[in-house]
Amino acid sequence: MPKLQLRRFALFIAAIAVSTLSMAPLHAERVEPPLELLYAPGSMLVAGPLLDINPAGRLVFARKDVLGGKGRPPDAIDIRVPMSALQGMTIGARYIFGYSMLRTDPRNPTRLAINPDGAVMLSSIGLEPALFRDTPQTREILKAGRSEHGRESRRLFELLLKALAGSDPALQNLAAGEIAQEPEFGERLREDGGQGTVEKVVRDAQTPATVRVTLLVAAATRPRDLGPWWQSVATDVVTTTPIDGYSTASSDPTDLVLTSLELLDKHAVKLPPDALERWIRSARPPLIEKASLMLRRESPARERSVVQQALADPKLPETTRQFLNDHLRRLDRLDAKSKARKEGSG
Repeated sequence: MPKLQLRRFALFIAAIAVSTLSMAPLHAERVEPPLELLYAPGSMLVAGPLLDINPAGRLVFARKDVLGGKGRPPDAIDIRVPMSALQGMTIGARYIFGYSMLRTDPRNPTRLAINPDGAVMLSSIGLEPALFRDTPQTREILKAGRSEHGRESRRLFELLLKALAGSDPALQNLAAGEIAQEPEFGERLREDGGQGTVEKVVRDAQTPATVRVTLLVAAATRPRDLGPWWQSVATDVVTTTPIDGYSTASSDPTDLVLTSLELLDKHAVKLPPDALERWIRSARPPLIEKASLMLRRESPARERSVVQQALADPKLPETTRQFLNDHLRRLDRLDAKSKARKEGSG
């Protein structure tokens, strides 16, 4: 599974478990709402044009406006970023970005220390990473969310709903993270029609998968606030998402399908057998493994039969064939151990 998927899935597991551990590198207590993280001590929020793209995973920006944080950044800010952040960047275009020069002290996890790697772009739920196009809409949201009072305000809530239903993926992701993690928005979601907007966005296959995952997990965790629709949406995702993914214009649905399967499994929602069987032919091993496990709970014989049927298909992707052959050998070993235990106890 790619690193981004592993990180997001780890965040998903933490949310399902109602964990208080944060995946954000600077704040180990909990997963903070994205706007709170952008304005947290140790974070810098800056606007400026992009000067250089380093293929090794760095972006260099000119400092134009300092929107948050203490101190004065250098004229040129060289920031380490995820490799995915390099895609679609344009030299000379203006961006707003959040970063930090600090990290958790490896000698004392309760303290922060200077990061020897220099500036690192912030990354957390809703900030994947903390990089936005410098637009009036972006600035309006960031200005409204600068203070604790502003982050709980009706004005910000309305701006976030508008961004969520908009076409800017980074702002959609920010809005999803803020709505999912800011408990003060619960009442407004229930009373101001926000539930319907959120559900519509999550049901839309054109919505970025990261946005759908964040809100789907939030709805399963807080159905009273976000609405009682998560089970229907998760079932639709599992039963209708093409096993080879959407068009190249759409985001990879692996995390979304895996999250849906985990949620349905956790809540003991029974799926039609063919809804699971179709993922045995996926080219994505995490989906094959999860679907196989869920089938095994229903019937080990059915799991084996479905795997064998898939292997008999000459059109099966080679990577899937290799994984299923290994999986079938694992099933053989499990069956042999089970048989030996039974004979030994007899």
